Amino acid sequence: MQLSSRSITLVACLTLALIACSPKVVAIGEQQVIDIAWQALEPNTSSHDQAAWEVVGVSAVTGREAQELFEGEPVRGRCVPGPTPPDSATIALDGSYWYVQMRPRSATPRPVPTEEYSPTAPPRVPEPFVYQAHFLVDASTGQIAARKLYCVIY
Repeated sequence: MQLSSRSITLVACLTLALIACSPKVVAIGEQQVIDIAWQALEPNTSSHDQAAWEVVGVSAVTGREAQELFEGEPVRGRCVPGPTPPDSATIALDGSYWYVQMRPRSATPRPVPTEEYSPTAPPRVPEPFVYQAHFLVDASTGQIAARKLYCVIY
C-alpha cells in the first residue's frame, strides 16, 4: 500500500496539531527547583538573601507521599514577614512533584581557620522569624503547588 504525498502531508499536519495542543511538560532539574522554591520564599524572609538559607533536602515525590505534609494553611498564625502566601493548589495523588526543604543558616557561622573571628562579636541572626520552609513544586509545570512556612511566634 502506497501513501500519496497528500496523505503524508495530512498525517504530518495532524501530528503537529496534536503536539501543539498537548499540555506542555517542562523538564526541570534539581537546581531549577531550588531556584523556584527560593523565588517563592524570598518575599517572606527578613534578610531577602539567598545566602542566608540552606537547602536541607530535594527529592522527587508523588502527590500521595506529600499530601499530608501540606494540609491546612501555608503559614499557621500568619507570622511571616511580607505578603500572605497563596493557598495550596490541589495536589494530584498520582502527580509528580519535587519536595524542597529549606532552613536559615545558623545564626553565627563557625569560624574558618583563615579568618579572624571574635568571640565577643554580636551574633548575626539572618532570619529571626521563619525557621523552616517546605515547598512542593509540580514536576511537569515548574509551578509551586504548595508551601508550608514555619515561624517563631513571640
